[in-house]
Amino acid sequence: MLKGKIINSHSRFGGFRFWATALLIVAFVALYICHSYVDLSYRRDLVDSGQWWRLFSGQFVHNNNSHLFSNMAALLLCRVLLSIVYGERDFILSLLSCAFMTGVLIHFLLPSYEYYLGVSAALYGVLIAGALAMWRGRPYAGASLFVLIIAKLSLDYLVPDSVDGVSERIGVPVAVEAHFVGVFAGVLVGVGEAALGLIRPAALPPK
Repeated sequence: MLKGKIINSHSRFGGFRFWATALLIVAFVALYICHSYVDLSYRRDLVDSGQWWRLFSGQFVHNNNSHLFSNMAALLLCRVLLSIVYGERDFILSLLSCAFMTGVLIHFLLPSYEYYLGVSAALYGVLIAGALAMWRGRPYAGASLFVLIIAKLSLDYLVPDSVDGVSERIGVPVAVEAHFVGVFAGVLVGVGEAALGLIRPAALPPK
């Protein structure tokens, strides 16, 4: 029955599984263009003056073409990697939840951050949330993904030179601390998803 539903859902969109993710990428491009005319980034002073929407909008705008394209590629990689635990709707909802939580946590946990933009921290969050969902059905795969993410971020933090090239390419410093905050947001979102039963555990391979 479930298999039939999946096939029917795919047929509605010509067999293309990731249509909502594709629309999100189009939205990224549109926001990037808008940001070149109207500043949509997170700015602490403006948030404190009442522009709370920047907590959210700042997660989805980018500094230059390289910043945008690298995060779009990362988004696609995350989507494919987490396809065993997230359908399209659940993936988008998880990403949006992580983005919102990341924006709020950056504001309250990183007082030194006066300015921030980019979806990378939220992507770390959705990877962590996905790893927690994965762990419930494939504990080794979920734990491995979790450990790999923490190891990558630890390397970025302990060896700052490792991200110098990325910083030069995207035109802003890599916000490693914000990425850790994104992980924290992902834990909160993942636990919430598990508590509410919103995400199916990763299915075990057939025997």
